[in-house]
Amino acid sequence: MDQAVKLKAELEAKLKECEVNNDSCEKAKTLYELAKLEVAGGNQEQALLMLMESYSRFQKLGDSKGHCFDGELLGQLLFVSGNQQDGLAVVREALRGFTEMGMTAEAEKIGQLLAVMEEHLVGA
Repeated sequence: MDQAVKLKAELEAKLKECEVNNDSCEKAKTLYELAKLEVAGGNQEQALLMLMESYSRFQKLGDSKGHCFDGELLGQLLFVSGNQQDGLAVVREALRGFTEMGMTAEAEKIGQLLAVMEEHLVGA
């Protein structure tokens, strides 16, 4: 069995377990991991739906770190799917969050991503 298929099956089983146990935190984390697999598999639409749910869950839980990592990917997908302003807003929020948490390396990476996104908009 292909590694990605096996991992996806494991994560989907974990997702069902989270739903049964009403574990919102683990569900958010699992949705985020599944979304990354969907992106890798070229299924951006499904990834976007998963990320929107996990992003909301992380926010409700007050999980700043999860919210920022999720927001980084969600913002990129929104941007490339034609929702440039929403995508920029989400990435900016992730940048603020990483900066506030003192996660310098992540903040620098997001800052570079944001610069490229903004440059793309100007050049469009």
